[in-house]
Amino acid sequence: MKLSRRHFLGTSLVLTAIPARLWAENAPKDTEVVLRYAVMSDVHFTSDPGCVQRQRLEKTLKFMETYAAGKPHPNFDAVVVAGDMTDHGHAAELTNFRDSLMGNLPKGTQAILCMGNHEFYGGEAHKKAGGSRKHWETIFSRAANTHTVVNGFHFIGISPDRGTCRNGDYTGSLEWLRRELEAAAKDDPKRPIVVFQHYHVLDTVYGAREGDHWGIKDLHPILEEFPQVINYSGHSHYPSNDPRSAWQGKYTAFGTSTLSYYEMAGGIYQKFPAGHRNAAQVYFVEVFRDNSVHLKIYDAVTGGFFDMEYLVAEPGAVEKYCFTEKRYDAETGSRPFWKDAELAQGVNVSEVSQYTAALTFPQAHDPDHPSSFIGTYRISLSQRPSGQSDAAWEPAGELNPWSDYFHLPSKDTKMCVLEELEPGFDWKVEIRARNAFERLSENVLTAEFRTLEDPDAKAQDRNAPFPKADALNFKISENGEAQNTPFLESFPHQLEKLGEPVISDGWACFDGQDDRFRIPFTPEGFARLKRRITMGVRFQFDAFRDGKAEDIFANTEFGGSAMELNHGKKVLEFWCHIAGRYQIVSAPIEPGSHTAYGTYDGKSIKLWIDGKLAAEKKASGILTYTSNPSARAYCIGSDISNRGGGSAFFRGKVRFAQIFTWALNEEQIRNLSQK
Repeated sequence: MKLSRRHFLGTSLVLTAIPARLWAENAPKDTEVVLRYAVMSDVHFTSDPGCVQRQRLEKTLKFMETYAAGKPHPNFDAVVVAGDMTDHGHAAELTNFRDSLMGNLPKGTQAILCMGNHEFYGGEAHKKAGGSRKHWETIFSRAANTHTVVNGFHFIGISPDRGTCRNGDYTGSLEWLRRELEAAAKDDPKRPIVVFQHYHVLDTVYGAREGDHWGIKDLHPILEEFPQVINYSGHSHYPSNDPRSAWQGKYTAFGTSTLSYYEMAGGIYQKFPAGHRNAAQVYFVEVFRDNSVHLKIYDAVTGGFFDMEYLVAEPGAVEKYCFTEKRYDAETGSRPFWKDAELAQGVNVSEVSQYTAALTFPQAHDPDHPSSFIGTYRISLSQRPSGQSDAAWEPAGELNPWSDYFHLPSKDTKMCVLEELEPGFDWKVEIRARNAFERLSENVLTAEFRTLEDPDAKAQDRNAPFPKADALNFKISENGEAQNTPFLESFPHQLEKLGEPVISDGWACFDGQDDRFRIPFTPEGFARLKRRITMGVRFQFDAFRDGKAEDIFANTEFGGSAMELNHGKKVLEFWCHIAGRYQIVSAPIEPGSHTAYGTYDGKSIKLWIDGKLAAEKKASGILTYTSNPSARAYCIGSDISNRGGGSAFFRGKVRFAQIFTWALNEEQIRNLSQK
């Protein structure tokens, strides 16, 4: 059945979103389009004239003209850009964006802009021009704050006073905003008023809620006084076709996504999922004569539209708003599900190795969004030694992959690779679907499989008095070169030098600023360190420094292990991420030269300093490591950061750093400490 728009408006208030292709071609004339505009943000132009962001912007602008042609309202009246049009705020980037936008703007379309935080990153050029705002205003020939009337509808754009992304960034514009809103409401109290700025308003759209950190408080009290406001904001890069990107309280708000790269919610989810740079979402907004507002989401990567659409049937009618906090109620909302045939189809397990397996399963469904599944999956893992009874199953963590709803075309199946599996174990997976509002499916997909045996399990005698570091072996060679020579060829042998660490008398010397060595690790390598590990390092430092923590040898970006020097407490700490939390043991230490080993054997975590047991605590569970590909590396002279850089830099010297795939015994540690 093809609904007329008028019939839909009478029934839509119970829905959270609109299915695609809703509008009847013969919609009544009293609901004709009187305003059409596009909204985008976070375009992130670089100074490269051929950057992909430029291609996506120009593709969008050209399609806008095609999209509107032949319609009763045959054009776009405006295009709104809510900040971060550039990546670094340099003049070359700003002019590159300006020329691309204005040179391809459809005839009759106004460009309405505001600044984002990246427009404040221009450095010396901004200072010479009198400040970031003034420089931006000069380049774009307009004020940073604007009030534009288009076809009788008011568009109010607000730029931050500074680019810190914190509360208070808009303080200097609050009174101006109130005055402009009062004038717009007086002009026509029933018409929607568009307000746009770069940062989300705290506790509204996806990206500005609890657990996220992209929202600011500044604008909320004023916007609440004007229920007809439709607010657009960006900054988070979260997908617009997620229903949480629409919000209604005492006004309406929408998150505007990006034309550059998605950045998703972190925590248990992957912040930068596969394909995250294939991101280019733009709102196409139509306002009808009755003031209702309809939003479609254009994908400039594929040239298509996402199935998710939004309707504000009566701007200002707060009592009828549907994108409200009630959607987050865990008890009353709908749950995702699989159909019986899909449950029977189950999970296909393929490409099983010692450490990995690929799962392929049907995408789930959500009653609220029948065209595509918007959400994630919870994949719970259990393991047991091969061939043992059911009583031997034990929890082995979980994976929470995205359903890829932010990419077109949508797929009927989801493929997920399990990494960091242990060799020679039976594995059980239980998969539940999780919708956008965190509600889990009641039905579940299951599968079992067995990983292959570890070919290196007996490569050396693990009780030998002087064992060889089999997973990582950083040392200085006789000819004064830093090298990584683990005993097992199956572990990475790469060694990346970053900064300018100096080799002197058999030591690697670090300046505490940016010097470090980085050794890339694979998920397969981490898999062999899940039940037990030994980290060893010989180091030297000359003094404690004010309250700092410095990582001598580490990989602790949401997981992993580290040897850390805590200057504030004057202790050496051994960190292990076990069963989802960091376990830390520490012991006092004095400036000088020391050899330290940390072990975890599945029962306890221990710290040994100069061959003697210095600290111990009970701990049990699986060692867990980062799921972020950029952070899969151990660093000597620092910790790893979430984008592969360094953090907590060490000022001192390192002679060797080692990782073993088992927990060394007391005799072995004593021998290696004296060697």
